[in-house]
Amino acid sequence: MTAVFRDRCLLALAGGERTGEVTGRFRFLAASAAAFPAVGDWALVRDAGPERALVHALFPRRNVVSRKEAGLVWEEQVLAANVDVAFVMTAFDADFNVRRLERYAVLARQSGLEPVVLLNKCDLAAADDGRLAEAIDANPGGGVHRVSARAGLGLDIVGFYLAEGRTGIFLGSSGVGKSTLLNALLGGEIQRTRTVRLSDGRGRHTTTSRQMFALPGGGLVIDTPGLREIEPWADAAAVDDAFSEISALARRCRFADCTHGPETGCAVKEAVEKGTLPAARYESYLKLRKEMAYLRRKVDPAEDAENKRRWKNIHRAAKALYKERNKSQG
Repeated sequence: MTAVFRDRCLLALAGGERTGEVTGRFRFLAASAAAFPAVGDWALVRDAGPERALVHALFPRRNVVSRKEAGLVWEEQVLAANVDVAFVMTAFDADFNVRRLERYAVLARQSGLEPVVLLNKCDLAAADDGRLAEAIDANPGGGVHRVSARAGLGLDIVGFYLAEGRTGIFLGSSGVGKSTLLNALLGGEIQRTRTVRLSDGRGRHTTTSRQMFALPGGGLVIDTPGLREIEPWADAAAVDDAFSEISALARRCRFADCTHGPETGCAVKEAVEKGTLPAARYESYLKLRKEMAYLRRKVDPAEDAENKRRWKNIHRAAKALYKERNKSQG
């Protein structure tokens, strides 16, 4: 599957490319939108003419890169399947946002991937630009590299990750330079791009769908439109992986089930108070953990009911404690 549009997909077959669509049986049996074809999928298909093919089934996926559907829909949106490396792209300009990088890191790690951050437009930044250190802190253990898509700097680094047979995906905001980097890797104007508005730094490129491209060295890369909403389809474990330094601190907390909130003996809060853990990163960690817990409850009614029962018992116990305390004092 090399591209996916609204109700069609582009298939790379031995006899050439075909426009594909799922069969009625496939549509009927699909459990959710996430079960439909995504870029990177391998599929069982049948020719239905010189330019058309029918998708009967998908082969099991090795992994998926996914997020929550935008808006108030509590469903998984698969961005790509069978990916080896996730490139999170930002730039030395108004697009740079540490909190957004953290969200992309969670999204990638939920897929079993170690995110690689690409800081584009390095030719416009000083060698000691502090945003490089911020990106490294936002992606502990993962790669962070300076590149310039227009100047052709760092292309060899990207190519190193995309050796023959490996598939990568470009993730990032609109206009950050994903399509420009892709064109540089391909050596031609494959994806149409436009300049970034100087007034607000917003991109105006024309990538509107996810599509896979074959690189000269044998690797594959998936270009994606900019994501306006980055809500990872993840769980607490992915957040812990993306905030590994906080996870390490948490092992020293007094209580094994410490929430790093009001409890005493919290090693994480102690690090914040000492200044060894940035308060903003700590707050981002708590926010993402809370979001992921809420997501799990919304998609799992049983877990939601259990959570309500747990809090009801907590409030009942607290009420009884206060009542007993007032009685003893009276």
